[in-house]
Amino acid sequence: MRKHNRSYQLFLIFAILSALFVLSQFYRVSNAVIAPNLIQDLGLSAEMLGLLGGSFFYAFTLLQIPMGPMLDRIGPRMIMSVSCLIGALGAFLFAFGNSFHSVLFGRILIGAGMSPMLMGAFKTFTLRFPPEQFATLVGFISAVGTFGNIVAASPLAFLTSTIGWRKTFFFTAIITIFLSVLVFWALRGEKTIDEKGSSPQHKPEIGILQSIRLIVGSLVFWQFGAVAFFRYGVFVSLQGLWLGPYLIYIKGFTPVQAGNLLILLAIGVILGSPLGGRLSDHFFQFRKRVSLTGLSLYGVSLIPLIGLWNMEHPLSFALVFFFIGFFHGFVMSIYAHAKDTFPPSISGTVMTYVNFFTMAGAGMFMPFLGKVIEAFPKSGSSYPAEAYHLSFLICFLCIISSVIFYAIPSKERLGNEQGR
Repeated sequence: MRKHNRSYQLFLIFAILSALFVLSQFYRVSNAVIAPNLIQDLGLSAEMLGLLGGSFFYAFTLLQIPMGPMLDRIGPRMIMSVSCLIGALGAFLFAFGNSFHSVLFGRILIGAGMSPMLMGAFKTFTLRFPPEQFATLVGFISAVGTFGNIVAASPLAFLTSTIGWRKTFFFTAIITIFLSVLVFWALRGEKTIDEKGSSPQHKPEIGILQSIRLIVGSLVFWQFGAVAFFRYGVFVSLQGLWLGPYLIYIKGFTPVQAGNLLILLAIGVILGSPLGGRLSDHFFQFRKRVSLTGLSLYGVSLIPLIGLWNMEHPLSFALVFFFIGFFHGFVMSIYAHAKDTFPPSISGTVMTYVNFFTMAGAGMFMPFLGKVIEAFPKSGSSYPAEAYHLSFLICFLCIISSVIFYAIPSKERLGNEQGR
C-alpha cells in the first residue's frame, strides 16, 4: 500500500513538473501567433517585435547563471513556486500593457519566471526519483514539453480570434498561479532519494565559488556546453525559421504543406527524447556513448539538406525532418551524463550551466545563419538555394565539430565516476 502511494506521489510530481514545462514552452513561442495583433494594437515595428520576442530568451538565459546554485541550496520547491508567481505577474503586465515598454517588461518577467522550470524538474528528479530513472524522466518531460509548442500554434490562434490575445494571457496568468500553488504543495516534505538512491538529501558540501571553479575549470563541462549550444541552436534555427522559407521559396511547397512537413520535427522529438533517455538509463555506465551515438546520427541526418543531391518529394523531406527531430531529442541524454560527471551536491548548478549554452545557442545561432543567407544577393523575392545549402552545411559542420570535441576522453576526477 505504501509503495502504491509512493508511486502515485511520484507520478503526480512528474505530471505537475511536466505541466510547468509545457507552460514554459508555450510562453517561449507564443509571440509568433499573436504578432499581427501586437502590431495592430500597440503599433510595433518589426524591430520592436524582434526585441519583444528575444526578451524572453535574454532573461531566461542570464538567469541560468544564478539559478543553479539557488536550486542546489534553496531547493526546487521554493524556487519554482516563487518563479511561477514572477511569470504570472509578467503575464498580467503583458495582457494589460498599452505600450511597447510595458509589454516588454512583461515578457522579461515571463522569461525570468520560466527560467527554472526544466532545470528545477531535473533537480527534483535527482532528489526524489531513483537515479536509474533520471535520463528516462528527462526524455519524457522533454517530449511532453513539445506540446507547449503545439498549444502555442493553432489553439492559441483560435483563442486569440475568439476572446482576444489579452484575455488569453490573462487566463494563462491564472493558470500559472495555480501551477505555482500545485508545485509548492506537491514538493512538500523530506526529499527521499539522493544520488545514491537511498538517503535523504544532504546539504551541499561545496561552496558556490568553489563549485563554479570546479565546473568551468574542467574540460568535460565545455564539452557539454559545446554539444548543448550547437544541438539546440541548429534545431531551433531550422525549425523556428529557416526551413520554412527554404521549403516555400526554393522547393515550391505551399505554406500549409511546409507546416505539415515541419510538424515531423516535433514528432521526432516526442519519440526520440524518451527513447534516448531510456537507453541512457539502461546502459547506465555508458551514458556518454549513448549521447555520442545520438549526436553523431543527428549530424548525419542533416546531410540531405546541404544540396549534394536534389530532394523534391515530400516523403523525402518528411523522413529527413523526422530523423532530425528524433536524434535532436535523443541527445537530451547529455544532461544525464553531465549530472553524473560532477558531485551530486552541485547537480543543479551543472545542469543549469549546460542549459545556459542551450539557450545561448537558440539566441545566437538563428541570427548568425541569417547573416550567412543575407550575404547572397536576392533572386526575385527570395535568396538563392545556395544560400540555404551553405547555412545547412554550417549546421552540419558545427554538429560534427561538437561530436569530435565531445568524443575527446576526459581524465578528470570530479567526484562522480558514473556515466563514463
